[in-house]
Amino acid sequence: METDDRWSGALTLYEVRQHALFNLGRTMSYALIGAVFGAAGALLYGTIGLAGILGPVQGVVGICIGVAILGMGITRLAGYQQGAVEGVIADTGIGSVFARTYTVISTRIDRWVNGIGIVGLGALHGLLPCMLLYPAFLYAFAQGSPVYGLLSLAALGLGTIPSVFLYGTVIQSVSARQRQVVHYGLGVLFIGLGYVLLAMGLMRFGVVLPLPDIPYYQPISGSEAVA
Repeated sequence: METDDRWSGALTLYEVRQHALFNLGRTMSYALIGAVFGAAGALLYGTIGLAGILGPVQGVVGICIGVAILGMGITRLAGYQQGAVEGVIADTGIGSVFARTYTVISTRIDRWVNGIGIVGLGALHGLLPCMLLYPAFLYAFAQGSPVYGLLSLAALGLGTIPSVFLYGTVIQSVSARQRQVVHYGLGVLFIGLGYVLLAMGLMRFGVVLPLPDIPYYQPISGSEAVA
């Protein structure tokens, strides 16, 4: 950001405002994409429901996505290297989407970061490769609810504002060891989320695993699964 030389090295109200706008755009982007993934899951479940095989399909979705999220968590606990998975994803067929998004950002970043356009800059982050977002989007899809997807991803965006704000303002650099601690924490979180989906999916096939008694909306744990 462009700042007055008199305030060089100091945190100004202008910078606070810009960071707030950036995080607003980022959270809105996460929420909208979460709603899209939730709607896609709802569409799948609705279509399959007409064929009378909703339960087994929900079970398979829960198991597959649960295993995928568990794998992401284990990868982080095993010593995740920043950018490793993102690089693999970017090299797939959707890599061109990330490349075009990056080009749009890099050619306009100077203008956007110093004005209201920083909201759009934050919003574009939902389209960039991010290991934190992959399991969240998959989780929203498995829930099969656009409202739940929107709310859960909005909560993710809001919940990460403090760390993103501190990294961009007060903490100018973070050591590799500190970043690794964050990855370990995310690994534990992902394993927890993946286990919940895996357990809910297995319930559809009569396999009951212990689950924590937590209040959440979970279509996969419908009445027939609980029964």
